[in-house]
Amino acid sequence: MSSVLRPLIKPLALSAVLGLAGCSVIWPAYETPSIDVPPAALKPLSVDRQWWKAFADPVLDQLVEQALANNLDLAKAAANIEEARANAGAARALLSPRVDGIAKAGISQRQLNLTMTEDELNKTNAMGAVGAAVNWEIDLWGRIRQTNDAALARLAASEHTRNATTLSVSSAVVDTYLQLRTLDAKLVMTRDAAKDLKYASNLEYRRWKAEAGTELAYRQSLAEWSATEARIPNIEAAIAKTELALQLLVGSSPRQMAGHLPRGAQPRVPDTPREFDSALLLRRPDVASAEQMLIAAHADLNATRAERYPRLNLALLAGLIASTTGAITGFPFFWDASATLSGPIYDAGLVQSKSEGAEARREKAVAHYRYTVAVAFRDTYEAMLLRDTSDSQVASSEAEVATRKKSLALTQKSYDAGRSSKFEVLAESIKVLNAELSLADARQNQLLARSQYYKALGGGF
Repeated sequence: MSSVLRPLIKPLALSAVLGLAGCSVIWPAYETPSIDVPPAALKPLSVDRQWWKAFADPVLDQLVEQALANNLDLAKAAANIEEARANAGAARALLSPRVDGIAKAGISQRQLNLTMTEDELNKTNAMGAVGAAVNWEIDLWGRIRQTNDAALARLAASEHTRNATTLSVSSAVVDTYLQLRTLDAKLVMTRDAAKDLKYASNLEYRRWKAEAGTELAYRQSLAEWSATEARIPNIEAAIAKTELALQLLVGSSPRQMAGHLPRGAQPRVPDTPREFDSALLLRRPDVASAEQMLIAAHADLNATRAERYPRLNLALLAGLIASTTGAITGFPFFWDASATLSGPIYDAGLVQSKSEGAEARREKAVAHYRYTVAVAFRDTYEAMLLRDTSDSQVASSEAEVATRKKSLALTQKSYDAGRSSKFEVLAESIKVLNAELSLADARQNQLLARSQYYKALGGGF
């Protein structure tokens, strides 16, 4: 065995020397770009990954879970992760030797050869060989290792992208459900108002026929009832469209879309912190994905630069030969070992161009990372602004509804005493309805602002 390994000593020694030389090449380590962000909170903040449960609506919880289980965008994101994991495995395999099995068979005939005996002249010989070949590129300059690091970073980026998709899907379900519940409330308000106006119209009709009222009062009440009744089909159509959009989000089948989704209790307005943690925003899925892509671009640049240096490949071929020729008897063992050192001398600027392209991609990744961080902070500031303004809007709308209802009650008393017309009562009724509809919109904005706040903070990822 020692006689077999003895010829390999020199190539292995050469590779060891070159490997030590390669250790002197230290590629620039990745550093997160410096960005001027607010200081981290003294008390770190966190968000529950199931942030939608803060609305205290079991039906909403069920819809979000159904969407996360069935949504097709999440299925595509999961497939992208598997693809990235396979690419990472392929890159990792380059760090190890490759072993190939070899089998060869053939026939040959020699018509003239001075060294041949008379028996071998014009004789057809068959020969076969079986063995194994080992090839291994020694990673002298870290090119393969950098390629592996880039593949691992892309795998991490795909996982963060899936988390971002999960956050986007859950947020879309919550927002659509909140809009649906607001439309439901508007439909109830409008139907109740139409019912009251219809009763008033019928009353004025009887008063007119009994000559206790006027046709004008009847026609005015009839017009207000008809105008209010005309609002109902538009609200019902909006409910149907919103419900279909929600059915699609949760992954309902075409047959299931013909049905109606359940409704829960009135969603609760969650309490959200008045401040946010910058460190939490930097962990947002889209920000984390952008940074992993930047890490991959940095590793790609190092790997491209390493192509300027020589490559060392070790090869070993060994096996058995069988032949019908008399020159070969039995099944002799053969082997062949080699070490190849190759490096670029002239490539018409290929490696330089590849390096410049990798540098440009890294700069683009830096710009994308900075932009993604800026968007994250913009989203958070905007969500906080919407939260505060929606709270003020709800308070003002509630005060308006209370005032309108009191005004309606006073107008009704004045009408009963004969000091006001029925038209004034109807006008106040419509004002109450409009104020209640505005309050429903304000409460929807208040809930949506909370949803956007949780999304802006990364939804617990």
